[in-house]
Amino acid sequence: MTLITFLSYIFLLYGLSNLVVYSNGIFHIFEKWRLIAHNIGEQFGELFTCMMCFSTWVGLALSLINNIFLPSVPFTAFNMILGAVAPWWFVMVLDMGFASAVVWLLHQLEEMMERTGNVVYEDEMINQQT
Repeated sequence: MTLITFLSYIFLLYGLSNLVVYSNGIFHIFEKWRLIAHNIGEQFGELFTCMMCFSTWVGLALSLINNIFLPSVPFTAFNMILGAVAPWWFVMVLDMGFASAVVWLLHQLEEMMERTGNVVYEDEMINQQT
């Protein structure tokens, strides 16, 4: 059960980060968020366009949710590993680092596969056929 929870957590991190950073979303909501963030400030806008940056804060948010609302059901990486051993604030910092590292590694793996040509997306196949 723990391995399934751990893998689900990793895919949740990557999915949420990828959705906000690259997707337009329904009614272009994510695109509007990114535009508003860039209007607030350049560094704040970078938060919504960088996989490593955004996933760090997703890790913090999920760690907060786990510590405040669901403390009896550990689902973030370091809540599962350290649980009641370490202080909550230390677990949150470790969850932020873990989220950033895992999402960045998965993102780099995807980028590498795209560069080597091992991944062909459906819209690229349509363009190649015409």
